[in-house]
Amino acid sequence: MINAEQLFHEQLTEWDEFRQRVEQLDTIKLRSFDMGDYTIYAQYNPARAISSGAKLDAKSIAARKCFLCQENRPSVQKQQDLNERFILLVNPFPILKGHMTIPHKEHKVQEILPFIDDFISFCKTIPTHTLLYNGPQCGASAPDHLHFQAVSKGQLPFESEMQSVSTRVLSECKENKMEEFVNYGRKCIHIQCEQPAMASSYFQQLYKQLQMREGSESEPKMNLFGFYEKGDYHLLVFPRKKHRPSQYFEEGEAYKMFSPGAIDIAGILVLPRKEDFDNLTKEEILDVFSQVSY
Repeated sequence: MINAEQLFHEQLTEWDEFRQRVEQLDTIKLRSFDMGDYTIYAQYNPARAISSGAKLDAKSIAARKCFLCQENRPSVQKQQDLNERFILLVNPFPILKGHMTIPHKEHKVQEILPFIDDFISFCKTIPTHTLLYNGPQCGASAPDHLHFQAVSKGQLPFESEMQSVSTRVLSECKENKMEEFVNYGRKCIHIQCEQPAMASSYFQQLYKQLQMREGSESEPKMNLFGFYEKGDYHLLVFPRKKHRPSQYFEEGEAYKMFSPGAIDIAGILVLPRKEDFDNLTKEEILDVFSQVSY
Protein backbone atom coordinates (compact mmCIF):
# COMPACT_ATOMS: atom_id res chain seq x y z
CA MET A 1 0.00 0.00 0.00
CA ILE A 2 1.32 3.43 -0.99
CA ASN A 3 0.82 6.48 1.25
CA ALA A 4 0.04 9.10 -1.38
CA GLU A 5 -1.13 11.54 1.27
CA GLN A 6 2.29 11.49 2.94
CA LEU A 7 4.07 12.34 -0.32
CA PHE A 8 1.54 15.11 -0.96
CA HIS A 9 2.09 16.69 2.47
CA GLU A 10 5.88 16.40 2.18
CA GLN A 11 5.79 18.30 -1.09
CA LEU A 12 3.63 21.00 0.51
CA THR A 13 6.43 21.77 2.94
CA GLU A 14 9.22 21.63 0.35
CA TRP A 15 7.73 23.22 -2.78
CA ASP A 16 6.48 26.79 -2.36
CA GLU A 17 4.80 27.19 -5.77
CA PHE A 18 3.00 23.89 -5.37
CA ARG A 19 1.80 24.82 -1.87
CA GLN A 20 0.44 28.14 -3.14
CA ARG A 21 -1.55 26.44 -5.89
CA VAL A 22 -2.98 23.91 -3.41
CA GLU A 23 -3.97 26.72 -1.03
CA GLN A 24 -5.74 28.49 -3.89
CA LEU A 25 -8.10 25.51 -4.20
CA ASP A 26 -9.74 26.61 -0.92
CA THR A 27 -10.73 29.95 -2.46
CA ILE A 28 -11.73 28.69 -5.90
CA LYS A 29 -15.20 29.65 -7.15
CA LEU A 30 -17.81 26.93 -7.73
CA ARG A 31 -21.29 26.81 -9.22
CA SER A 32 -23.69 23.88 -9.08
CA PHE A 33 -26.37 22.87 -11.55
CA ASP A 34 -29.20 20.53 -10.54
CA MET A 35 -29.76 18.36 -13.61
CA GLY A 36 -32.46 16.21 -12.01
CA ASP A 37 -30.90 12.78 -11.52
CA TYR A 38 -27.39 14.22 -11.18
CA THR A 39 -25.49 17.42 -10.40
CA ILE A 40 -22.88 19.22 -12.46
CA TYR A 41 -20.40 21.60 -10.87
CA ALA A 42 -18.45 24.37 -12.59
CA GLN A 43 -15.04 25.36 -11.25
CA TYR A 44 -13.41 28.68 -12.16
CA ASN A 45 -9.71 27.81 -12.34
CA PRO A 46 -7.51 30.27 -14.31
CA ALA A 47 -4.41 28.15 -13.64
CA ARG A 48 -5.77 25.48 -15.98
CA ALA A 49 -5.69 27.75 -19.04
CA ILE A 50 -2.37 26.26 -20.15
CA SER A 51 -3.77 22.73 -20.10
CA SER A 52 -7.21 23.57 -21.51
CA GLY A 53 -5.71 25.61 -24.32
CA ALA A 54 -2.84 23.26 -25.10
CA LYS A 55 -2.13 22.52 -28.75
CA LEU A 56 -2.26 18.75 -29.15
CA ASP A 57 -1.21 18.33 -32.78
CA ALA A 58 1.92 16.24 -33.44
CA LYS A 59 4.02 19.25 -34.48
CA SER A 60 3.25 21.23 -31.32
CA ILE A 61 3.89 18.24 -29.05
CA ALA A 62 7.22 17.51 -30.75
CA ALA A 63 8.31 21.14 -30.30
CA ARG A 64 7.98 21.21 -26.50
CA LYS A 65 9.87 19.39 -23.78
CA CYS A 66 7.92 16.61 -22.12
CA PHE A 67 7.07 17.78 -18.61
CA LEU A 68 6.60 14.18 -17.40
CA CYS A 69 10.10 12.99 -18.30
CA GLN A 70 12.46 12.98 -15.35
CA GLU A 71 15.05 15.27 -16.92
CA ASN A 72 12.44 18.00 -17.47
CA ARG A 73 10.71 17.88 -14.08
CA PRO A 74 11.59 20.37 -11.30
CA SER A 75 14.31 19.04 -9.02
CA VAL A 76 12.06 19.67 -6.01
CA GLN A 77 9.41 17.30 -7.39
CA LYS A 78 9.84 13.99 -5.56
CA GLN A 79 8.83 10.62 -6.98
CA GLN A 80 7.79 7.35 -5.41
CA ASP A 81 7.93 3.99 -7.18
CA LEU A 82 4.61 2.19 -7.61
CA ASN A 83 6.08 -0.75 -9.53
CA GLU A 84 8.85 -1.32 -12.05
CA ARG A 85 6.99 0.73 -14.67
CA PHE A 86 5.19 3.62 -12.94
CA ILE A 87 5.99 6.32 -10.41
CA LEU A 88 3.85 8.59 -8.25
CA LEU A 89 4.17 12.41 -8.33
CA VAL A 90 2.13 15.33 -7.05
CA ASN A 91 0.38 17.23 -9.83
CA PRO A 92 1.96 20.73 -9.88
CA PHE A 93 -1.30 22.24 -11.20
CA PRO A 94 -4.00 20.59 -9.07
CA ILE A 95 -7.69 20.71 -9.93
CA LEU A 96 -8.84 18.85 -6.80
CA LYS A 97 -7.39 18.01 -3.41
CA GLY A 98 -4.77 15.27 -3.30
CA HIS A 99 -4.23 15.54 -7.07
CA MET A 100 -1.44 13.15 -8.16
CA THR A 101 0.11 12.11 -11.47
CA ILE A 102 1.23 8.54 -12.25
CA PRO A 103 3.57 8.60 -15.29
CA HIS A 104 5.34 5.68 -16.91
CA LYS A 105 9.08 5.72 -16.33
CA GLU A 106 9.65 5.66 -20.09
CA HIS A 107 8.46 8.13 -22.71
CA LYS A 108 5.63 6.05 -24.20
CA VAL A 109 2.47 7.19 -25.97
CA GLN A 110 -0.76 7.41 -24.00
CA GLU A 111 -2.63 4.09 -24.26
CA ILE A 112 -4.57 2.09 -21.71
CA LEU A 113 -5.00 -1.48 -22.96
CA PRO A 114 -1.43 -2.77 -22.36
CA PHE A 115 -1.46 -1.20 -18.89
CA ILE A 116 -5.02 -1.79 -17.66
CA ASP A 117 -3.76 -4.33 -15.10
CA ASP A 118 -1.41 -1.70 -13.66
CA PHE A 119 -4.29 0.78 -13.48
CA ILE A 120 -6.52 -1.71 -11.69
CA SER A 121 -3.81 -2.76 -9.24
CA PHE A 122 -3.12 0.88 -8.31
CA CYS A 123 -6.76 1.22 -7.26
CA LYS A 124 -5.93 -1.02 -4.30
CA THR A 125 -2.34 0.18 -3.90
CA ILE A 126 -3.58 3.76 -3.40
CA PRO A 127 -6.87 3.12 -1.53
CA THR A 128 -7.30 6.77 -0.45
CA HIS A 129 -7.63 7.93 -4.07
CA THR A 130 -9.77 7.55 -7.17
CA LEU A 131 -7.67 6.96 -10.29
CA LEU A 132 -8.41 8.46 -13.69
CA TYR A 133 -7.17 8.16 -17.26
CA ASN A 134 -7.56 10.64 -20.10
CA GLY A 135 -7.44 9.03 -23.53
CA PRO A 136 -4.96 10.59 -26.00
CA GLN A 137 -7.87 12.35 -27.75
CA CYS A 138 -9.98 12.96 -24.67
CA GLY A 139 -8.20 15.44 -22.43
CA ALA A 140 -4.63 14.18 -22.04
CA SER A 141 -2.37 17.25 -22.10
CA ALA A 142 0.63 14.95 -22.61
CA PRO A 143 -0.59 12.31 -25.09
CA ASP A 144 3.03 11.52 -25.91
CA HIS A 145 3.82 10.27 -22.37
CA LEU A 146 1.69 7.54 -20.80
CA HIS A 147 0.26 8.59 -17.46
CA PHE A 148 -2.67 8.18 -15.10
CA GLN A 149 -3.87 10.62 -12.45
CA ALA A 150 -5.45 10.29 -9.01
CA VAL A 151 -7.45 12.53 -6.68
CA SER A 152 -8.50 12.06 -3.07
CA LYS A 153 -11.73 10.08 -2.80
CA GLY A 154 -15.09 11.75 -2.30
CA GLN A 155 -14.69 14.76 -4.60
CA LEU A 156 -16.10 13.49 -7.90
CA PRO A 157 -19.90 13.69 -8.25
CA PHE A 158 -20.34 10.14 -9.55
CA GLU A 159 -18.84 8.74 -6.34
CA SER A 160 -22.03 9.60 -4.46
CA GLU A 161 -24.44 9.53 -7.42
CA MET A 162 -23.63 5.94 -8.36
CA GLN A 163 -25.52 4.84 -5.24
CA SER A 164 -28.78 6.40 -6.46
CA VAL A 165 -28.61 6.77 -10.25
CA SER A 166 -30.77 4.46 -12.34
CA THR A 167 -28.86 1.64 -14.04
CA ARG A 168 -29.35 -1.01 -16.70
CA VAL A 169 -27.49 -4.31 -16.24
CA LEU A 170 -25.38 -5.28 -19.26
CA SER A 171 -23.72 -8.40 -17.81
CA GLU A 172 -23.84 -10.10 -14.42
CA CYS A 173 -22.19 -13.23 -13.02
CA LYS A 174 -21.80 -14.10 -9.33
CA GLU A 175 -19.80 -11.27 -7.71
CA ASN A 176 -19.21 -9.41 -11.01
CA LYS A 177 -21.36 -7.05 -13.02
CA MET A 178 -21.29 -4.46 -15.76
CA GLU A 179 -24.05 -1.87 -15.87
CA GLU A 180 -24.88 1.36 -17.67
CA PHE A 181 -26.00 4.57 -15.96
CA VAL A 182 -29.39 5.77 -17.23
CA ASN A 183 -30.47 9.43 -17.60
CA TYR A 184 -27.00 10.62 -16.68
CA GLY A 185 -26.39 13.23 -19.38
CA ARG A 186 -23.47 11.26 -20.81
CA LYS A 187 -22.80 7.56 -21.26
CA CYS A 188 -21.14 5.84 -18.31
CA ILE A 189 -20.50 2.11 -17.94
CA HIS A 190 -19.71 0.77 -14.47
CA ILE A 191 -17.75 -2.45 -13.92
CA GLN A 192 -17.68 -3.95 -10.40
CA CYS A 193 -15.66 -7.08 -9.61
CA GLU A 194 -14.11 -8.80 -6.60
CA GLN A 195 -11.05 -9.98 -8.54
CA PRO A 196 -8.75 -7.68 -10.55
CA ALA A 197 -8.42 -10.24 -13.35
CA MET A 198 -12.18 -10.24 -13.88
CA ALA A 199 -12.31 -6.44 -13.89
CA SER A 200 -9.58 -6.48 -16.53
CA SER A 201 -11.49 -9.05 -18.59
CA TYR A 202 -14.70 -7.02 -18.51
CA PHE A 203 -12.78 -3.89 -19.52
CA GLN A 204 -11.06 -5.62 -22.42
CA GLN A 205 -14.41 -6.90 -23.72
CA LEU A 206 -15.86 -3.41 -23.52
CA TYR A 207 -12.76 -1.97 -25.19
CA LYS A 208 -13.24 -4.28 -28.19
CA GLN A 209 -16.92 -3.40 -28.44
CA LEU A 210 -16.09 0.31 -28.48
CA GLN A 211 -13.49 -0.30 -31.18
CA MET A 212 -16.15 -2.02 -33.28
CA ARG A 213 -18.49 0.90 -32.70
CA GLU A 214 -15.85 3.35 -33.95
CA GLY A 215 -14.86 1.05 -36.79
CA SER A 216 -11.18 1.41 -35.94
CA GLU A 217 -8.35 -0.62 -34.43
CA SER A 218 -7.06 2.47 -32.62
CA GLU A 219 -7.81 3.07 -28.95
CA PRO A 220 -11.48 4.05 -28.62
CA LYS A 221 -12.06 7.51 -27.24
CA MET A 222 -12.73 7.35 -23.51
CA ASN A 223 -12.16 8.60 -20.02
CA LEU A 224 -11.65 5.98 -17.32
CA PHE A 225 -11.93 6.05 -13.53
CA GLY A 226 -11.12 3.38 -10.98
CA PHE A 227 -11.17 2.83 -7.25
CA TYR A 228 -11.15 0.01 -4.68
CA GLU A 229 -13.83 -0.03 -2.00
CA LYS A 230 -15.05 -2.69 0.46
CA GLY A 231 -13.45 -5.61 -1.34
CA ASP A 232 -14.50 -4.61 -4.86
CA TYR A 233 -12.71 -3.05 -7.81
CA HIS A 234 -14.76 -0.39 -9.61
CA LEU A 235 -14.08 0.87 -13.13
CA LEU A 236 -16.17 3.62 -14.71
CA VAL A 237 -15.80 4.06 -18.46
CA PHE A 238 -17.09 7.20 -20.18
CA PRO A 239 -17.01 6.59 -23.97
CA ARG A 240 -16.39 9.75 -25.97
CA LYS A 241 -17.21 11.05 -29.44
CA LYS A 242 -14.51 13.72 -29.43
CA HIS A 243 -12.40 15.90 -27.14
CA ARG A 244 -13.60 19.46 -27.70
CA PRO A 245 -17.07 20.79 -28.64
CA SER A 246 -17.74 23.25 -31.44
CA GLN A 247 -17.66 26.25 -29.07
CA TYR A 248 -13.92 25.75 -28.60
CA PHE A 249 -13.29 26.42 -32.29
CA GLU A 250 -15.51 29.51 -32.63
CA GLU A 251 -14.16 33.04 -32.84
CA GLY A 252 -15.05 36.25 -31.02
CA GLU A 253 -17.86 36.17 -28.45
CA ALA A 254 -18.95 32.71 -29.58
CA TYR A 255 -15.62 31.22 -28.42
CA LYS A 256 -15.72 29.22 -25.16
CA MET A 257 -12.74 27.48 -23.59
CA PHE A 258 -14.54 24.17 -23.14
CA SER A 259 -11.96 21.37 -23.24
CA PRO A 260 -13.50 18.45 -21.30
CA GLY A 261 -11.17 15.87 -19.82
CA ALA A 262 -11.94 13.14 -17.32
CA ILE A 263 -12.72 15.44 -14.36
CA ASP A 264 -15.12 17.47 -16.50
CA ILE A 265 -16.89 14.32 -17.71
CA ALA A 266 -17.07 13.14 -14.09
CA GLY A 267 -19.19 16.22 -13.32
CA ILE A 268 -16.79 19.09 -12.53
CA LEU A 269 -16.43 21.43 -15.51
CA VAL A 270 -13.09 23.19 -15.13
CA LEU A 271 -13.33 26.63 -16.75
CA PRO A 272 -10.21 28.84 -16.99
CA ARG A 273 -12.10 31.94 -18.20
CA LYS A 274 -14.38 33.87 -15.84
CA GLU A 275 -16.83 34.83 -18.59
CA ASP A 276 -17.38 31.17 -19.47
CA PHE A 277 -17.88 30.36 -15.78
CA ASP A 278 -20.28 33.26 -15.13
CA ASN A 279 -22.43 32.68 -18.22
CA LEU A 280 -22.64 28.87 -18.11
CA THR A 281 -26.18 27.46 -18.32
CA LYS A 282 -27.79 24.02 -17.98
CA GLU A 283 -28.60 24.07 -21.68
CA GLU A 284 -24.96 24.73 -22.54
CA ILE A 285 -23.81 21.87 -20.31
CA LEU A 286 -26.20 19.45 -22.02
CA ASP A 287 -25.08 20.70 -25.43
CA VAL A 288 -21.39 20.18 -24.61
CA PHE A 289 -22.05 16.66 -23.27
CA SER A 290 -24.13 15.78 -26.32
CA GLN A 291 -21.23 16.79 -28.59
CA VAL A 292 -18.38 15.03 -26.78
CA SER A 293 -20.13 12.04 -25.22
CA TYR A 294 -22.62 9.39 -26.34
